Amino acid sequence: MVQEIKHHIMQDFDDICFNLKDWDSVLTTSSDVLVFHQKSLIDYYAAYFKGENLSIVLYDHKKAVGVLPLFIYKSHGNWIISGNYEGLTKPLFVNGVARKAKKRIENKIVSIVYSISNKLEIKKLTIFDSNMALSSWYLLWLDRANNIFITHHMAIDLQLSIDIIKLGFRKSYKPLVNKAMREWDIVVCEGNIDDVFEEFRLLHLEVAGVETRCKESWDIQKEQIKNKEAFLVTVRDGALLIGAGLFNYTKDMGVYSSGAYKRELFHKPIRHGVQMKAIEALKDKGCKIYYIGQKMIPIDETTPSEKELSISHFKEGFAGYVFTQPHLKVIISE
Repeated sequence: MVQEIKHHIMQDFDDICFNLKDWDSVLTTSSDVLVFHQKSLIDYYAAYFKGENLSIVLYDHKKAVGVLPLFIYKSHGNWIISGNYEGLTKPLFVNGVARKAKKRIENKIVSIVYSISNKLEIKKLTIFDSNMALSSWYLLWLDRANNIFITHHMAIDLQLSIDIIKLGFRKSYKPLVNKAMREWDIVVCEGNIDDVFEEFRLLHLEVAGVETRCKESWDIQKEQIKNKEAFLVTVRDGALLIGAGLFNYTKDMGVYSSGAYKRELFHKPIRHGVQMKAIEALKDKGCKIYYIGQKMIPIDETTPSEKELSISHFKEGFAGYVFTQPHLKVIISE
């Protein structure tokens, strides 16, 4: 099915390629690179949701000028097309692409998305935009939208000093962060990662009680660390691993991806120490923004669980600001 779709798309549209050999060259010559533009993260999503990576490199006069993160997976028997777990992610273009060329390419992408959706009998799409100023990609879909909703998201401006960033923490968090940094050995792990990453995976299994995702998704995350697309923050009480968090990053943006913490120590400020160490590490790497996650509220389009609300409340204690993210719903067919 996937190979057939790729074959039809390549026949119907020129200047695109499913061979992603030029992907990284686009990222290195672009600004505002989101973690959602990481090729390895799309591989992770495809593995996690047991889907297929359909990402595309975009060309103009035989030069790679953009990338489109894209994967497909099945949910309750129906195909979903997405750029991450939220919806279609905007394409990323190299610096200096002319507005006319960009508009032409974005219109082509819309046609490709419709073509894939029709072949897989996908009836609805969700598109979101993470820019304060709405992108031309989003506005292109706005004319086709049938509904709109917003979500709220939390972030930290890493261009501020650490002292100013700390002033934005929830008042009760400051002594907890200090306690964590004082009492435990908290380390950023990036090299010789095999053994410590296996500890992290086993801790996650211990806490969850069951395997929550496939081995391939873990292997992808380990490779991300080796390829300097992610790092692991570990917390130890002596030699014992009591908590760890995985963070993805690009030159512009960091994201908290996953974590595992000893259940019997959940009342201790282990997570506070992990977040503080990650903020320092991301700032040292030159990232401009640390995206903490979605601020869940009971009236969200998809009603969050009590657990999701609790996690969101914890994360909000570190947020420097909250921003809104618009989402469009597009009906392909009834």
